[in-house]
Amino acid sequence: MLSQGTILLRIGFIILSLTSFGLLMENRPKAGVLELIRCFIFIGVYKTGHLRSQFSSLGYVYEVRY
Repeated sequence: MLSQGTILLRIGFIILSLTSFGLLMENRPKAGVLELIRCFIFIGVYKTGHLRSQFSSLGYVYEVRY
């Protein structure tokens, strides 16, 4: 079972991702900076263990991709 903080963190990350992707699709000037921030936030949250999956192979994909 996930804690409320973890669920809130995941929802916030999804909203940030959708915003970043939308800005990239519209070719906004600050879209690249927001995408970079989103990637750093993902790495930080993943390293703290809040996005760990129950499937070990999925964790391997995250490590290779990012």
